Amino acid sequence: ASLLLLLLVGGIFPVYWRLSRDLQDIPRLERDLAATESDLNILRTNLQALTVEARRQVRWAEVLAALSQHIPASMRLEAVEAVRPASAPGAPPPSPDAKAEGMLRIDAVTPVRAGSPPLLETAQFMAGLMRDPAVNKRFQLKNWEIKPPAGSGPATDEGLLGITITLSERAQ
Repeated sequence: ASLLLLLLVGGIFPVYWRLSRDLQDIPRLERDLAATESDLNILRTNLQALTVEARRQVRWAEVLAALSQHIPASMRLEAVEAVRPASAPGAPPPSPDAKAEGMLRIDAVTPVRAGSPPLLETAQFMAGLMRDPAVNKRFQLKNWEIKPPAGSGPATDEGLLGITITLSERAQ
């Protein structure tokens, strides 16, 4: 009988108490797991947002590098602007996953000179830009416009020609 009591106290009760304590720890461990999963989901969402932003910055770095490679020395960039068309008033806003067709508007100026060099340089700039793989895979030429200097009649050697080039984003 004392051997049985010794076996119970020495062998079975410590195992029973340890299992009982482990069972009591399960709810706390489940709460910890839920909190860790929540933190992991937040980190995952932040990482996805950072990935999207990093890709956007790489794409724009490629486009800006292409612009700087192909712009003629006599032409000066005034603005490079990415534009997303606004939805019509009263129309439901597009879903965040929907990608609206974007536009890239390039405003530049070049000095007015006699003859056709400004037009040729502008045409060569647009052609070089559209041949560049970083630009061509993402954009297509939508329209372009050359504006004479304000307040000028016939072409003179003073003033700057305004150049606006609009590229539309290709469907991806």
